Amino acid sequence: MISPTLEELFNAHFRSAAYVAEEIVHSKSAAEDIVQDVFVKLARVDLSKIDSPTKYLYRCVRNAALDYASTHRLRRWEELNGKEVIADEVNFDLSRDDVERANRLHRLYQAIERLSEQSRKVVKLICLNNYSYADAASELGVSLATIKTHMYRSIKALRKFMALFLF
Repeated sequence: MISPTLEELFNAHFRSAAYVAEEIVHSKSAAEDIVQDVFVKLARVDLSKIDSPTKYLYRCVRNAALDYASTHRLRRWEELNGKEVIADEVNFDLSRDDVERANRLHRLYQAIERLSEQSRKVVKLICLNNYSYADAASELGVSLATIKTHMYRSIKALRKFMALFLF
């Protein structure tokens, strides 16, 4: 089996790994930072010596998110109480639903990558970066009608693609 490169792993799994981290830390920006840190650390690892780099990535992300959540929760507790902190045990294992949700999200990001270049840019700006239609039109230098057309066609294509996995 040929091991994927770090770049391939990043392109294929960044968003779904960030989603897994976000489920644990409840912060999108913190989750993205965690995943970026994991990829920086993975740059120092020879991925060809790992049986399943994808599973290794998700395990690293999960552990880093748990570390962050634990540290952040303790700091927050200290701020609120100003007393000695007693850490309570919390079960952070990912449930089957969490894994399925992450897999569906991964498939959705793969489907977005299959869109035409302009449609992909529009979807990413509006759906992932929270741009308004007008802001996306301005950013890409196209009309508002063009943005609406790209979004309509993209959503239609994504629904069709995702329906194949649901049934």
